[in-house]
Amino acid sequence: MKFQNLSLIFILLLACSPNGTPEEECSLDNTISNERIADTETLSETSLFMESIMGDKRVFTTNNIPDHMVAPFPNASNPNTIKAINETLSVDYTPELANQLTSLQGDFGPLYEFGIILNGVHLDPVAAEPWPHTTLNDPNLNWDWNLEATTNDLGLDVSNAHVQPSGKYHYHGVPTDYIENLEATGNEMVLVGWAADGFPVYYKYGYTDANNPNSAVIELVPSYQLKSGDRPGDGITAPCGAYTGKYVNDFEFVDGLGQLDEANGRIGVTPEFPNGTYYYVLTEDFPGIPRYLAGTPSNDFKLMP
Repeated sequence: MKFQNLSLIFILLLACSPNGTPEEECSLDNTISNERIADTETLSETSLFMESIMGDKRVFTTNNIPDHMVAPFPNASNPNTIKAINETLSVDYTPELANQLTSLQGDFGPLYEFGIILNGVHLDPVAAEPWPHTTLNDPNLNWDWNLEATTNDLGLDVSNAHVQPSGKYHYHGVPTDYIENLEATGNEMVLVGWAADGFPVYYKYGYTDANNPNSAVIELVPSYQLKSGDRPGDGITAPCGAYTGKYVNDFEFVDGLGQLDEANGRIGVTPEFPNGTYYYVLTEDFPGIPRYLAGTPSNDFKLMP
C-alpha cells in the first residue's frame, strides 16, 4: 500500500513538473501562424479621413473605413461585418515625452490603442487573448501571457487587420495594403500616422544618422528579440514550452540591439520635423506596431477606464 502511494505521488509530480503538462501537450499549444485571409473585397462605403489643427490639438475625423481592399468579413475565422463608425478624435499638437512609458496593455487587458493611420483606421496591436484562451470571464486569466495577434490564427487579413464585434476594422500589425499604395520604396522617410500621444509614426525607414537628413535612408531595426530557452509556466496557470513568438511575452527588449528604443521609436529629424522630434516606427519584425507610448496618451484612444 505504501509503494502504491509513492507511485501515485510520483505520477502527480510528473504531471506537475516544471514543464507543466507533458512536453507533447505543450508543443501542441506552441505553434505559430502567419497565414492571412486574402483581400478580395472592395467596400461599398468610401473611406473618410480629415486632419486639422484646433488650438493645441491635432484633430481627426474618420469613419474607420479603410481605403484598400479587405478580406471578406464575416468569414470562418471572424463573424463580424465591417461598419462605418463616425468619430472625431484628438491628440496633442505639441506632445512632450513623459517621465515613463505607458504600456498599451494593463494587468486586466488592453488599455490603449496605439494610434491612427492616415486613412482613418486605428492601430490596435494588443489582442484580448490571455492564457488560457477560453473566455474573458475565466477567473484564472493570466494577462502576462497574452497571444501575439500577428503569430496566431485570429482571422487577420493581408493587412494584418480584422473586425471587432462593433464592426470596427483595425490593424494589429503593419497595414500592408495601405503601405503598398504609398509605394514606400525606402528612398525616403514616409509618414503613415499619428500615435495616441501626438508623436508622428513612420514606416520602417529612417536616416542612418538620426540627426542628419543628408545621411542614407535605411531600414530601422527594432531592439527586440525572441527569448531563448523555455517558458517558466506549468502548462496550467501559464504556458510552457520553448519561446516561439506565440505570446507577446516571448519577446524581450535588449537596449542597443537595434536603432529603436523600447517604444520602437527614437529622436531625430524627419521631413515633416526638420528641427527634430520623437517619432515611432512601424517595423516588419516584432513589435511591428509599438506596444508603448512615450508621451501622454489621449483619452480618445483609451480602451479601459
